[in-house]
Amino acid sequence: MNSPTLLVTGATGNIGRALVRRLLEQGARVIAGSPSGQDVDGAPGRIVDYSRPDALARAFDGIDVLFLLLPLVPDKLELAQRALVAARAAGVGHVLRSSGAGADAGSDIALARLQGRIDEAVVSSGLPWTLVRPSTFMQNFVNFHGGMIRSGTVHMSVGDGRTGYIDVEDIAEVDARILLDPASHRGRTYTITGPEALTVREALDTIGEALGRRIEYVPIPESSAVAAMTAMGMDPWSVEILSSLNRATAAGLTAGTTTDVETITGRAPRRFDAFVRDHLAAWR
Repeated sequence: MNSPTLLVTGATGNIGRALVRRLLEQGARVIAGSPSGQDVDGAPGRIVDYSRPDALARAFDGIDVLFLLLPLVPDKLELAQRALVAARAAGVGHVLRSSGAGADAGSDIALARLQGRIDEAVVSSGLPWTLVRPSTFMQNFVNFHGGMIRSGTVHMSVGDGRTGYIDVEDIAEVDARILLDPASHRGRTYTITGPEALTVREALDTIGEALGRRIEYVPIPESSAVAAMTAMGMDPWSVEILSSLNRATAAGLTAGTTTDVETITGRAPRRFDAFVRDHLAAWR
């Protein structure tokens, strides 16, 4: 019997690339989906264009299991609905949707509300499904805050709120386990976090200690963060989405941790200090 064909959308991004690598290591038949259609680490590429139903029909042709990761854009819900219709028409057997911690269609937080509405669309699609809701990535301290950390001072509008930061590698490991045995996870929702909830101050202290110098943390009001994002040229929708996450963090809504990573993988998720040791070069 042939092994199932897996399509990983968002294959050139943080989660997608790590996920493709893990699936290939397990000998899975993987197709790397992205807007460019490029190959990823030996996995053949396929164009995934959520804006065009005809392109989605080609992208999902012959796919047994779909990893659905959508871009953060104003019409994200509409793109998700279009993808689910195409997946069902193509005969996709299971959808693993990459969502976000705190997803809730009734939330006052814009990002959580959007994620929750998309999750509801997946659940009501008629397709077998699994939802994975990761917390904020540890990699954000490299990819988004790296410049400020190198400068020695970090300005953020999350106050002293705690977050159960998770390593993208742990997210990919969880997703790979599910994609390789989707039937065991059908109809399940997992919220995956790191083992500890840290404030930004605590995270920066960990980085600074490893670097041998102090990283200053300057809490700023949300209005200042909005002004800075606007000055950078961000559109109002994106500013509101990111601001909503900042407000949620400051209010303590991202402080929860779970044991779902260990439940699925059999091991504890990575601690932040271990992540820091492996990424020191990014902050020097």
